[in-house]
Amino acid sequence: MLKPGGVLWLLGHELRLTWRNFLARTAGPVRIGLRILVLVLLLWGGYWVARAISDVNPRLGPIPLTVVGGVFLLLLSFMVAQALMLITEALYQRGDIDLLLASPLPPWRILLVRMAAIAINVATLYLALAGAVFVWLPVFGGWQWMGFAPSVLALSLFATGLALFLAQVLFRLLGPRSTRVAAQILASLIGAAFFLGFQSQNYVPYQQRAQAYRTLLMHLVPTFGDASSPLSIPARAAFGRPVEFALWMGVSLGVYLVAVWWFSSRFIANASAIAGLGGGKRRVDARVRETRGGVNASLVRKEWRLIVRDPLLLSQILLPILYFIPLFFLLGTRFQREGLSQFTLPGMSWAFVVVSTTLAASLAWVTVSAEDAPDLIAGAPISRDQIERAKAIAAATPVIGLLLGPAVVTSFSDPFAGVWLMLGGAGAIISACLIAIWYQKPGTRKNFRRRTRAGFFVNMGQAFVTLSWAGATGLAVAGWALASVIPVLIASGLLLAMHESRPKPV
Repeated sequence: MLKPGGVLWLLGHELRLTWRNFLARTAGPVRIGLRILVLVLLLWGGYWVARAISDVNPRLGPIPLTVVGGVFLLLLSFMVAQALMLITEALYQRGDIDLLLASPLPPWRILLVRMAAIAINVATLYLALAGAVFVWLPVFGGWQWMGFAPSVLALSLFATGLALFLAQVLFRLLGPRSTRVAAQILASLIGAAFFLGFQSQNYVPYQQRAQAYRTLLMHLVPTFGDASSPLSIPARAAFGRPVEFALWMGVSLGVYLVAVWWFSSRFIANASAIAGLGGGKRRVDARVRETRGGVNASLVRKEWRLIVRDPLLLSQILLPILYFIPLFFLLGTRFQREGLSQFTLPGMSWAFVVVSTTLAASLAWVTVSAEDAPDLIAGAPISRDQIERAKAIAAATPVIGLLLGPAVVTSFSDPFAGVWLMLGGAGAIISACLIAIWYQKPGTRKNFRRRTRAGFFVNMGQAFVTLSWAGATGLAVAGWALASVIPVLIASGLLLAMHESRPKPV
């Protein structure tokens, strides 16, 4: 297994690639310093947590089992979403499918190793957070809690197996071309579903929330809190029960191996279909369309058309809109039930500005930095400023239009509040587009989720500019228009400083 081509040898290669990518993302003294600071803070917090729980002997009562089971269910949803994303990324974006199929290695071994690496990557974040506690537990004699870390690792194997089952079902139902888009959208929806679920409590009156929590707990206890229930096995394994621990490890490994075996049975056909995507002939449209509205309008339509043509990119860009949904519902519910109070309206306005600016920054990166034909655009008989202005308009216009909805609703409560929301949102959106133009870095649309960041200081500057505009909007909506001038001046000063320190065009 350790010889070249063996399972452990291939797994080590996959982990080396992951480590190399991590080192590339953390290059530079500032990022290294931040990582060291985070590590020190985690270990410091883990020390006190381990010291506090080492003397506690966990009891397998209904409430502890239910709480741990609920946490594992939440982690399972996140892990399935992340594993599904990584599976499609490994199959579609690594670009080594042809090379692997041409090698003398059996397909099941390739898939087994690649999925094992995905399971380890999925568990890394949670194991790192838990590891800050577990490294101190032996020091204080807290051996009774040591079952949580391997139980989380087993959960990642279980989640990877479920993600493989989902991917295979999507392959058979939709085909390889549609599976890529569907899997990415499904993973995004799974990740956002719990955020929307947590936000749903805001639609329930405060007096009824406690009763709702008790009702939910009463429904969960018979499922996760009953020691005889199979669904309580992960929680009992985490508490260090040897029989349940061995059973949970066996079930997780079994689900993972069965999923790998089932997926590998169609792996060659699926991989060949993936490798052949984009190889067909495209129908050339020989029609000459009339330019309408001038050069700027044509450039804006061109950017919108390219985004709409790529459903995967469109789904990734529109993901922040999912976080608009609870804000829209909460805004409408509060307005219909009791009107918008002087405390609710500013907070919502602040949130709308932050989320809309995030969406605008994503669109601006696509239109400015991810240009598919930069040489063709550079050779056009128009100035660079005109091109960049059209790209900024293409990124900002849809987001400003999206912001019109909450602005109209808030205007019913306070006409000036809607105006302030539009002005603050427009200022933040335009600022994000300007920063994207000043600090543009070439990239590709397929790497949107892993797009190159402009640098630590630029990202911090953009964050402070966005928060300044959001704070100014909240103050103005709250009736403190004069006080809102201060964050506006801060945002303007930061923008001016970033403009002066921008890389000069060659």
